[in-house]
Amino acid sequence: MMQLLRAHTYRMLCFSTIVCVPLWSCKGDDQTVDEITETPSAVTVADTSIVRGKTLASRHCSSCHLLPAPDLLDKTTWKESVLPNMAARLGLRYRGYDPFEGVEPSEVAEIKALNIYPEQALLSEADWQSIVHYYEQMAPAELPAQNRTSATAPEPPPFTPNLVEIGDKPVPQVTLLEYDQPTRTLFIGDHLNLYALDQQGAIVGNWQTQSPSSDIARTERGIFLLSIGAFKPSEKKEGVFFPLTFNAAGKAEDYVVTELPRPVQFDIGDLNGDQKDDVVICGFGNHRGQLAWYDNFRQDQVHLLSGLPGARKALIRDMNGDGMNDVVALMAQAWEKVVIYYNKGNGEFREETVLELPAVYGVSYFDLVDFNDDGHPDLLLTNGDNWDYSSIQKPYHGIRIYLNDGSNQFTPTYFYPMYGCSEARAVDFDRDGDLDLAAIAFYDNRLSTPDESFVYLRNEGQLSFSAHYMPETACGKWLTMDVGDFDNDGYPDIFLGSYFHNVSELSKVMTKGVEAFPEVLLLRYQPQ
Repeated sequence: MMQLLRAHTYRMLCFSTIVCVPLWSCKGDDQTVDEITETPSAVTVADTSIVRGKTLASRHCSSCHLLPAPDLLDKTTWKESVLPNMAARLGLRYRGYDPFEGVEPSEVAEIKALNIYPEQALLSEADWQSIVHYYEQMAPAELPAQNRTSATAPEPPPFTPNLVEIGDKPVPQVTLLEYDQPTRTLFIGDHLNLYALDQQGAIVGNWQTQSPSSDIARTERGIFLLSIGAFKPSEKKEGVFFPLTFNAAGKAEDYVVTELPRPVQFDIGDLNGDQKDDVVICGFGNHRGQLAWYDNFRQDQVHLLSGLPGARKALIRDMNGDGMNDVVALMAQAWEKVVIYYNKGNGEFREETVLELPAVYGVSYFDLVDFNDDGHPDLLLTNGDNWDYSSIQKPYHGIRIYLNDGSNQFTPTYFYPMYGCSEARAVDFDRDGDLDLAAIAFYDNRLSTPDESFVYLRNEGQLSFSAHYMPETACGKWLTMDVGDFDNDGYPDIFLGSYFHNVSELSKVMTKGVEAFPEVLLLRYQPQ
């Protein structure tokens, strides 16, 4: 059951809205987020129209989550984007909003069957206008800028950049990036092409896939690959999990799982105690998704853990020391939370939510890492997915660390603000005995600071970090990343995978003087 290789792609087109998610606030090292997420006390004053609007919002918007605070977004975003979608989910059409605009005709009937946008209004027009009044009056004109209290070092991080260019596509679209340390092989999934490169950069494997690759793993059974199917938001179930072999005579149909709802990640381990590997697959979906595990990789032995959309990443770990593997999952798509599915034996699980965040936070990645060497896995989490109804700069986007008290209760301990943050890794890059951080920000569309799409946070001790930026990282939009010792010098290196939608998006970066756009940027660590 040894797992030798893991990969993650950044789970395209996350689609967050203000539904079915509790508010949760924390205090981090760099910012007091409570000041942003709490509803202003002025709501309790004698303005009866505002009080009425809040009461109605609580009634209609809080059936399965706490009331979304108005100061999470600015007035314009509430009025022109989020509120129209909220209205549609209450059976109203506000400001001419059409929730089915751009949806393929074949999927409209399916979405209607899910009753996401009811045909009948669930409240009166007058009540809805009271809710609108509440948000418009209480939301700020604009959100505050991010406040970084961690020191920004004047010197760049200790890495030397190297461009990795492959194929003849004019626009890099890397959705999968993984370095396999045992074989020193770099896997790059660029749109419908999957490449394997050796340490000299020579192509040692080249495959065509039916859809963009989203995850890959080398196991005792060989290499397995996940293809996402429908790339844009969709209800289609076209994702596939299948074996990948260097032998063209290999049977790709063995152990295949098909009809997956936009799968983005998988993990492998024994979940039912039969000493055989099982696979848990995150089906991100759109309005409907799934988190499920497959006994011995068999499609006819599927076990559903959750039918919610937004399953983003799952890890198989024994979280309570009972000798049985549990599943820890990150859920997005408005259900912004970390959930532990505790193994009860015989293939049964008990669900417990251990962390919740507001819907607009846009969770994007998590990992289990022991930051304080107490033997208990802590949470490293990033939030910044901004491909939703509120694509503005948000001060609560960034990198977060939550420490485990030993019973899987997690306390917020550190926060580094980073607009559009999409992934982070905790690694002792400088080999001084503590964990440093490296992070990317795919969802930050600011052209003024493209070099801030990557940050290296050096641990100065006691989870105090200094931030280092490098201008060379402005040559891409980093959707994926991985860490491995590429040059075999004993120090970890970093791989960054670039994704642009089209030539037009790439051209916008060219206006900043960037001329080269590699598929991958290799950052080699240079000991100081």
